[in-house]
Amino acid sequence: MHKSVIIIGAGMAGLTTAAYLSRAGLKVDVYEQHTLPGGYISSFVREGFTFPAGPTSITSNGIVFPILKELGLAEKREFLHVGHQMSWGGHDVPLRNARQARDELSKWFPGQREALQRYFRWVEIGGGGFRQLVESGMMFGQGILPKVLNLLVKHPLMPWASWVARGQTNRSLHQRYFGDPDLRQMFDELAYPIMAAQNTLGMWISYFDDTWTPAGGMQAFANTLVRFVREYGGEVHLGAPVERIRVEKGRAIGITLRDGTRLDTDWVISAADLRHTCLELIGCQHLPPGLIAKLEAAPPSEPVFAVFLGLRGSPELERAFQRFHEPHVIFTCADGATIQIAWLSKDDPSVAPPGKQALFVGRLDRYPDWEPLKADEAAYYARKATVADELIARAEEFLPGLRAHIEVQDAASPLTYERYTSNWQGATTGWNWNPALAPRFNFAKDLPLKNFYPVGHYTFNPGGVPTAMITAWYIAREILKQRTA
Repeated sequence: MHKSVIIIGAGMAGLTTAAYLSRAGLKVDVYEQHTLPGGYISSFVREGFTFPAGPTSITSNGIVFPILKELGLAEKREFLHVGHQMSWGGHDVPLRNARQARDELSKWFPGQREALQRYFRWVEIGGGGFRQLVESGMMFGQGILPKVLNLLVKHPLMPWASWVARGQTNRSLHQRYFGDPDLRQMFDELAYPIMAAQNTLGMWISYFDDTWTPAGGMQAFANTLVRFVREYGGEVHLGAPVERIRVEKGRAIGITLRDGTRLDTDWVISAADLRHTCLELIGCQHLPPGLIAKLEAAPPSEPVFAVFLGLRGSPELERAFQRFHEPHVIFTCADGATIQIAWLSKDDPSVAPPGKQALFVGRLDRYPDWEPLKADEAAYYARKATVADELIARAEEFLPGLRAHIEVQDAASPLTYERYTSNWQGATTGWNWNPALAPRFNFAKDLPLKNFYPVGHYTFNPGGVPTAMITAWYIAREILKQRTA
């Protein structure tokens, strides 16, 4: 009889785990509360425009593409390279490599020329080593020592770059390098508000040459994995929320769906929000006090407020869009606020009707500003409309006349993301990226529950699609070892 696995959540962690285990011959069932697979990596359609429900792009980090290749899916889903640029006022600086970014920024900040030289020397040296690490397959834990030795031969200054980053955050690092407060603030706002300096190197490499979007939209990526799971006999059940993970004598034995259906299994894997998984699905009575305290103290990553715009074409809009040297823009507004603007249809016209354009405008937000509105629907929708209007006004600083071309408009608040993804407080990438706040887990001690495994970007920091998929890879291997033991 085939061993069975139940996976909670059809995000990228759940689907990746399901892909490996179904291919290996296990009976796999994935239960997803939403009516679409993909979790944050899903899309929605409005009047012919396809918009990403979550991130507008992903990185591979030496993880996503190797996993797709190992599964035989590399040729079944096309990915388009996505570039980035920094913009403010009337200035635009594409981010294509360390030296180019340094030289162009130096033109606009001549007093910071030497600081930019030193900073981007660190980025170039550290980024070169970082790139080799992710391309070497080290994330998969194989042949680590030879790969480290090879890294030191090819990038002998990598230890220096690591030393510079040691114990630093992006903000402390930028404080060290830059005296100009405007330039420093622009650099601070490039990604999450506070993150480890090592992650800043990863950010730059992602900006330069490791940002991608699936052709046809994010949903196409998730759908590819769903088809794969089903081809190997697995099933993905949509609109099927899980109410409880059933535990007996320290062992996970199955689940109970919200409709009361009880299902037994050999292993339970949760790719859902770890806080929700532990405190609600498993229950505090089955958890060590230390884990409960850790989960209750750990803050999530910041949520976003997003506006999705379908635009009718015109010569005026075409002229305005010439400012996009790259499709993803980090824009500093006149008052110093930062927003993200993504021209979704620039390289993938399929996400908009012919002659029209799809645009994303977003910013990081604060969940506490929205939580009180849960009980007041009228106040919630009023605030949602106000914030959406504000973001469009800010985007018009970059694209004058934008508002006059809006044909389709939708918006998502932190409460929207929390409702559709079940991520606590609408978190974008698991736990907070601030190294002083992010939790660290040793699940053998923190959650000694037999036949149960968590996967996803809540199990290891920092979060994101690569983290979700690599944790799935490791857990799938662990279960397959147990099956053959």
